[in-house]
Amino acid sequence: MTDTKTLSQHGNRTQTQQNEATEDARHRRHRAKLYAAIRDKERKRIARELHDELGQQLTALQQGLGVLGIRLKRDRPDLDDEIQRLIGITHSAIEAIRDVQFGGPIGRLQHGLENSLKHLVDDFKRLSGIDCRCSLPPALDLNTDQASHLCRIVQESLTNILRHAQASRAAVSLEQRDNDYVLEISDDGRGFTLSDTLPDSTGLSGMRERGKRLGGPVIIFSHPGQGTIVQAIFPAAHRV
Repeated sequence: MTDTKTLSQHGNRTQTQQNEATEDARHRRHRAKLYAAIRDKERKRIARELHDELGQQLTALQQGLGVLGIRLKRDRPDLDDEIQRLIGITHSAIEAIRDVQFGGPIGRLQHGLENSLKHLVDDFKRLSGIDCRCSLPPALDLNTDQASHLCRIVQESLTNILRHAQASRAAVSLEQRDNDYVLEISDDGRGFTLSDTLPDSTGLSGMRERGKRLGGPVIIFSHPGQGTIVQAIFPAAHRV
């Protein structure tokens, strides 16, 4: 009888310990989710402040340097290389801010281009409230450098949509057509007249440079009231 009572008490203690362990594990999971939510909220707050203040100032600086370069090209061609260097530095700083704003998509490349682009699109949708579709082929034979250039082109394009397009829908697609890959980022926003746009006002020069490294052109199609399409075409066999 005593043995039975002892076993019963031991069983009750064991059950109590298991219940406490289960409850403790549940609380830990809840705290982890809460801390993650707080970190994400703080990251978004910092990203907004960077974008609204520093990002806009750097963009204005980049545009100003572009205008200055155009004005000085004829009278002071010796300054052109230095101005282009400063534009490049400014553009790199803008890209670093966009990495923070979009949660560092380039850093996700270790998990594959498809994962990186989908995260980039998901972050864009959360930040903008704009519906954005993402269509990718089932298998992508791209190296890390190629994937990085593609992500940067998409990142630059989505940032332009977020800041300028006043769009309600956007789309990112990548497909293979014969021996080429074709990347397209489109929106149904207000569009613009290409001839009225400064070379660096939409990061076009940076995107074209990345397209060149991929082995093909970056082309923008746009017209007021008819949205915008950014298209990058590069050979599937090209290696950066």
